[in-house]
Amino acid sequence: MSCPNPFDTLRMRTEFLGPQLYNRAVWLDPWLNLIKRSEWPVGAGLVQSSFEVGRSEPSTEEETWPAITTTSGSTFIGSCSASYTDVVTGYIERQYSPESFDLRGPLICQTDLTIHWNSVDFWEKYMIRLEQRNTRSIVNRHLNVYGSVVPKVVANSDGSVTKTDGVASAPASGALDLTGVSIPACGLDQSHLDTQVQELIMAGASAEDSGGWVTNLGSGPVWPLLIGIDASNQILLNNPDLREDFRQAYQGFGDAAPVIQRLGASRVIKNFRHMITATPPRWGINDSGALYRISPWRMINGNVTSGYGKGQISITNPDYINPGIAAVEGAIVLSPWVVEEQVLRPVNAAPGMRWTAQDYYGDWRFVSGIEALLGMDGCTNPSDPLHEFGRHFGKYKHGYKVIYPDYGRLFLFKRCPQVAECQACS
Repeated sequence: MSCPNPFDTLRMRTEFLGPQLYNRAVWLDPWLNLIKRSEWPVGAGLVQSSFEVGRSEPSTEEETWPAITTTSGSTFIGSCSASYTDVVTGYIERQYSPESFDLRGPLICQTDLTIHWNSVDFWEKYMIRLEQRNTRSIVNRHLNVYGSVVPKVVANSDGSVTKTDGVASAPASGALDLTGVSIPACGLDQSHLDTQVQELIMAGASAEDSGGWVTNLGSGPVWPLLIGIDASNQILLNNPDLREDFRQAYQGFGDAAPVIQRLGASRVIKNFRHMITATPPRWGINDSGALYRISPWRMINGNVTSGYGKGQISITNPDYINPGIAAVEGAIVLSPWVVEEQVLRPVNAAPGMRWTAQDYYGDWRFVSGIEALLGMDGCTNPSDPLHEFGRHFGKYKHGYKVIYPDYGRLFLFKRCPQVAECQACS
């Protein structure tokens, strides 16, 4: 079989071309800052355990406290007799294992960089995109692991909520694990969020942290809530009483009043600080009534709309935007104590041995020569004596240590179609 064609998105100059290349902005979510990072210990093997020493509390608030006495009727019994209550302790053990994600960039031909227009500037911007793609994979994995291990909360049409415990460790597949979670019947309301405040406090999630994720300020705990633009905007609109309370409380604040803040603005409502995301997790509902994940993005050929362009680009997935298809959305209570990421550190040298330095943090490394071709894409008998071909490779190896999963929540709710008011023409 033939070897792969080189990277084919550089532009050949056959006409006058403008001097500038443009980069479209991308949305960044807080996962890389939220998830704590440490190292996987060298020699720890394929399985580690995290231990949570459990709290010890009395199971009844009406324990027996006998009076001290020296007699029982006419019998002397002494004051040193005692009836002891046993105090018990325990722990929770959670096992976790390392996982790997391998990355590979497109094949590059050295001569193409000489011949094609603005090739150095092109490649510099493509490297930015490759790094963004790398980061997106890690961020998505953080979200899916976090959402899998924390409890899931769904509001029911009768006013109750159903809470489903998360899984014990990072799911082996890339999917966010929703085992046992029912289909939401309601949109997101502040009362839906309020049902979990006392449970979070009882679990200990209200303790402030040095990173400022959970705050208290003497007026009660405030947790960060990663929430979509529309869902955040609807919290006040869905509850007339709450909206009226805010309107009265913030009279005179003008544009700073939470009721009329811009869409996408960060706001604190009761116990939750809204951290806005443009791409909250969304699901569709298939014919059998099961949830399936819908990506915010769709890859299309670069020349679909204009007739000019190469390669593939990402566009917004119309199914993701449509509430008739992506009917369910998630909002996530964030805590840095839910999981910790442990990255493997490669051993690059040992007594009498030295390897080419490896990096398991996902950094791109450029490799030229037949190593860029060998055994890949059906390429047989490759030849590149002058090392004119090359491509970028990267490895990401880590494990997730689950610490306090009940410090977080994943709220699932039904997306309500946006309604535009129709103003009659006079």
